[in-house]
Amino acid sequence: MQHLDLHGVKHEDVPGVVIDACSRHDIPFIIITGHSSKMKQIVSRSVGSLGYLTRELISNSGRLIVDEE
Repeated sequence: MQHLDLHGVKHEDVPGVVIDACSRHDIPFIIITGHSSKMKQIVSRSVGSLGYLTRELISNSGRLIVDEE
């Protein structure tokens, strides 16, 4: 499965990076967020603006899966 690693990306840059990734990657794909709840919220809002959803991996809470509704 394809992935996007957001380590080192500033919070204010995340929406653009995530929206770009959604247009380039096949759905579903993984976004590595780390354990920051703020980063996860930003990612979820950005993905939601495109009509997709995120879900947290049970085995690794530092990642979100972008999926179709």
